Amino acid sequence: MIDEMRKTIQSFQETKNLMTLTNHEVLIVYDYVKQKKHFNQHPDENFEPVLKMDPFRVELVPSRAYQAELDKKDKLKNIDTLYNANYILEANLDDFVQSNDERKEAYQMAKTFVDNFEKNKFIKGLYFYGQNRTGKTFLISAVANELSKKGVSIIFAYVPDLVRNIHSGIGDNSIEAKVEQLKYCDLLILDDLGSAKMSLWFRDQIFGSVIQHRLSTGAPIIITSNLELRQLANFLEDDSVSNDKYNAVRIITRIEEMTETVKLSAYRYKK
Repeated sequence: MIDEMRKTIQSFQETKNLMTLTNHEVLIVYDYVKQKKHFNQHPDENFEPVLKMDPFRVELVPSRAYQAELDKKDKLKNIDTLYNANYILEANLDDFVQSNDERKEAYQMAKTFVDNFEKNKFIKGLYFYGQNRTGKTFLISAVANELSKKGVSIIFAYVPDLVRNIHSGIGDNSIEAKVEQLKYCDLLILDDLGSAKMSLWFRDQIFGSVIQHRLSTGAPIIITSNLELRQLANFLEDDSVSNDKYNAVRIITRIEEMTETVKLSAYRYKK
């Protein structure tokens, strides 16, 4: 029986060089080979056997797929992506391409924000603007990922999805709870502001209210947009309403008070 086990061990690629096993070690390694063959045929299982030596023993560790799932859950435990279609789970600050001075500055601004962030302590947020595919969403996803490790509660919202979701809450009386979350999370990230038209109700009662509250409490915000702030003011204005420019500019003024402006325009980004 032991001799047959030895043959099985030596016929297995990973253990073929284990030639001087004691009978007790043969039993352990043979059991490992059986488990590993089973895992190789069922790679979707959560735990993979690993052979350890000195002394010989079999340990179960998370498989690559399962570990990736665990890592994703751990990363997302502090990031609410309910309103988001663009958040990049794998984004890392060190992977942001710094190919020119503009991108180096954007990276440094993002890194400084992460390094200086403390809960319940005022810090100016960031307003990234520039054309599509310049890495804005990648960069803010990387910021979110870094701060999530520090236990920072984050709402990462793609603005068009946020607008639709808030409007859908009219029928189920969930708007107040959603707005409270936007006001009180440690960090609010709004991606692609200016890509979806807001109703006056949403602009003034929801968006304006959230911005005002976070400004008054010193709660930070990060925003991306294709538009610089002056263009955003024009976008938010409703031409059909008399003197509405004042209302739009008032919101923009608050954003200016809350954020540092960072331009990203010179590189078409694919990550």
